[in-house]
Amino acid sequence: MNSRSLCRLGFLAVALSTASCRSDKPAAGAPDAQTDAARTPAGGQANVLTVTASDYAFDAPAEVPAGLTTIRLVNKGPSLHHIQMMKLEDGKTLADFLGALKGEHPPTWATPAGGPGPPEVGSTSTTIEVLEPGTYALICFIPASDGMPHVMKGMSRELKVTGPSRAAGAEPGADIVVKLMDYDFELSRPLTAGKHTIRVENAGPQPHELAIVRMNPGKKPSDFTAWGMKPVGPPPGTTHGGVSGIMPGTHAFVEVDLPAGEYGLLCFLPDAKDGKPHFVHGMQKETKVSS
Repeated sequence: MNSRSLCRLGFLAVALSTASCRSDKPAAGAPDAQTDAARTPAGGQANVLTVTASDYAFDAPAEVPAGLTTIRLVNKGPSLHHIQMMKLEDGKTLADFLGALKGEHPPTWATPAGGPGPPEVGSTSTTIEVLEPGTYALICFIPASDGMPHVMKGMSRELKVTGPSRAAGAEPGADIVVKLMDYDFELSRPLTAGKHTIRVENAGPQPHELAIVRMNPGKKPSDFTAWGMKPVGPPPGTTHGGVSGIMPGTHAFVEVDLPAGEYGLLCFLPDAKDGKPHFVHGMQKETKVSS
């Protein structure tokens, strides 16, 4: 199987958009916590899960308690990385998931559960969401310069979320809402430079993601999507996090600190009907972040 086929299968693993796998459980968040370890919440405070990424591995705890979780991705590089969390059902394990990626069909027992979008090398991106009890796979689907997704180079890790489901505490006070739909990003108000807590809602009928990219002068989001599918040479922009694929009807929170400039909002997930990335269907939005 060639690298292009493997890449397509990797992305198909998160294209689980039929009604039978639609989730009615919303993701939620809580205020940030100043710690680098996962811990049991006290007084409604969120767990914190810190994951360090490098070529091609995740360094992370083996388990975290269920509930509100602040997920921090620290990218030590030298490549861009993200975390696509996949919730595994039916007693399946990471080994089962990796085996399924080499087959002809994506596993129906794995559903996308968010995770931080890619920060720049040396930087950190953060999402806040609820993790239900169960087994998860932490995956990086970003392709290397040879077109092979990082997961096929060993970039995966199993995570156990333990204990009973916990009632969601107070969610963070989002100042912007971004709705994901087929095939657009709808902003409640324009983005401005500085720190924001963004509530990202999947209002579409299939999984979507939000990747936030500041474009280099003279470059367009289409330049970044072309580079992102096979990252050879310098990128045409800088990445500022976002949230990896989430299911319809769910939401997560993204913490960002944006410099002024021209940006692209992008979704790389494959379409449920034709398998083409959503940006091919128009899900690549140009937006200006004013000072």
